[in-house]
Amino acid sequence: MSVSFYLNLGLEMALIYVVSTISFDVVHYLLHRFAKSKYRFLQRLGDLHETHHRWFGPNLRHVDELAMPNLMHHRIPEYLNQVAVTGAFLLVANPLGVALVAVVHTVALVFVLCWRGVDMNHQKTVRLKHPRGHFFVTPSYHYLHHVHNDSHMGSFVQVFDWIMGSCVHLKGQRVAMTGASGAYGSAMKNLLERAGAIVTPLKYGVDYDYADYGRVHDVLRNADILVLAHGSKVEDAMAANCDSFVALIELFRSLTQERLVPPQVWAMGSEIECHPTFGVPELAAYAQSKRTYARYARNYNRAEDILYRHIVTSAFTSRMGRGLMSAKAAAWLSLWLIKRGFRYVPVTYTGVALLNFGLFVAGDRIEAIARLGRSVPASDTTEIVAA
Repeated sequence: MSVSFYLNLGLEMALIYVVSTISFDVVHYLLHRFAKSKYRFLQRLGDLHETHHRWFGPNLRHVDELAMPNLMHHRIPEYLNQVAVTGAFLLVANPLGVALVAVVHTVALVFVLCWRGVDMNHQKTVRLKHPRGHFFVTPSYHYLHHVHNDSHMGSFVQVFDWIMGSCVHLKGQRVAMTGASGAYGSAMKNLLERAGAIVTPLKYGVDYDYADYGRVHDVLRNADILVLAHGSKVEDAMAANCDSFVALIELFRSLTQERLVPPQVWAMGSEIECHPTFGVPELAAYAQSKRTYARYARNYNRAEDILYRHIVTSAFTSRMGRGLMSAKAAAWLSLWLIKRGFRYVPVTYTGVALLNFGLFVAGDRIEAIARLGRSVPASDTTEIVAA
């Protein structure tokens, strides 16, 4: 047989496997909806799957007495669903590929039965690492479904969650938010509250200032998400757009380091991280502050004790100036992308934020090459305000 035969067979098998697992993601979602139905029959169907969540609950610990009910009510029905969908491909695909995928599903079931349900996605843990990657479902991604069972539905790939916007849990989440009275911040606050989040604004001059963050300790200690939407283009640009961001994030990290689920930070960046100031003197301080903060943001993006999201927007209309889109549109698109798992969030009509993505990810390497081994100048660093 030719190489092309085996290549086509492999591609067919990959497609069949992915589609068969996504098919259960749909059923999975429906079972969660059924559990809340007013119809008793649907409730009973949904309750079968709820056995799985009672066996491995939001504390990420097993209830040994429910090991066999979990296999009977969840794992075996999942297998039957996947094999049925796999079998349907006999109508359009190579029977050999269909048979091999069915074997893969069967072997996986045998192992799970031997392990009494405790596969790699259901290991007990005391602290999660936030999931990385944006296609395959990792154990850390699936763990979040057990903590918040209305999100993170994917079983093998995240495609279903991309479509449904269920890559993040918002209902009941406690959000601490700066800049909530600004054009973008107020729009984002409304969207979060409509999604069921509980937003506590942090107002500059009332709850904190650039020399004192002690008044926000209690709010940050209890928050699940910190949204940083404040800033300035002229007055105290470095303090507003960099120093205060770093200080609040570091304080938030220190106050939440014992959490089972590490918290999230959503911070406003800007396309000016990448493009020049075009000779506008008023933008010089703003650009320097945003570019300096971007260096910190790259490190936060790699951190495991927080899930960091960097929101890079084109200019929008606010008190700081006019743009070609409204703040409401910028906030809506930000949240739409975040719900689909984006950690670098490009809210752009210019495309500059897309170009900036490469610089954001590889910026440390680019700067290291540019400096040819020289140390970072003191002016390139920002003092972190102590908690």
